[in-house]
Amino acid sequence: MISVIPDLSLQPVSVKEQEKLFHLMMKIYRPVYQHLWFDDGTSYVASQFNLEQLQRELSTPSVCYYFVHFKKEPIGILRFLKGSTTSAIKETNTTKLHRIYLDPSVHGQGIGKALMEWLIAFSITQDQQSIWLECMDTQMAAYHFYKQLGFKTVEAFTLDSPTMRSEMRGMLRMKLNLNNS
Repeated sequence: MISVIPDLSLQPVSVKEQEKLFHLMMKIYRPVYQHLWFDDGTSYVASQFNLEQLQRELSTPSVCYYFVHFKKEPIGILRFLKGSTTSAIKETNTTKLHRIYLDPSVHGQGIGKALMEWLIAFSITQDQQSIWLECMDTQMAAYHFYKQLGFKTVEAFTLDSPTMRSEMRGMLRMKLNLNNS
C-alpha cells in the first residue's frame, strides 16, 4: 500500500483481483460516461477490465496499476505507464496517465488533485520529463481539471470506436512538462 495523503492510498492491482476491478468499474464508470456509448458503456468496461486485458496490461513492465482507496474503501483506479511515447510528444522519458477513474460520490473532495500531485512527484523521482494523457473534448470538467494542473493541449484527434456515439469521439492529447532540476 502506498500512502498518498491521510485516508488516501494506492494498492497495486493484481490478476487475482480482476473481478473486484470489473465490478468497481461497472459501478463507477457508467454513471459518469454512459452518455458516450450506445449501450451505456457496458461493452467498454467489459473490453477493458476483463481477465485477458488485465493480464496483458500487467505483463508490461512499465505499467503501474492501482486501486485507489479512500478511508480503506476502494473508490477508483489509477493506471499509468512510465516511458510511454506518442508522436505528439518528443521526449522518450515521459509518463502516460492512462486511467484515473473515481467514484462519483467522492468527486469534488480533492482526491483527484491529490492523486495527480502524487503522480507528478513520483514521475519527477523517476526522471520523467513530462506526463501526458488523453482527455475527451466533451468532458469539460476533466479538461478544466487538467488545465488547472498545468496541462496544455498538444494535439486533437478522433477515436475510432464504433460503439461510441460519433459526436463524442473527440479527444485531446494533453501534456504537463516537469521541472527535473
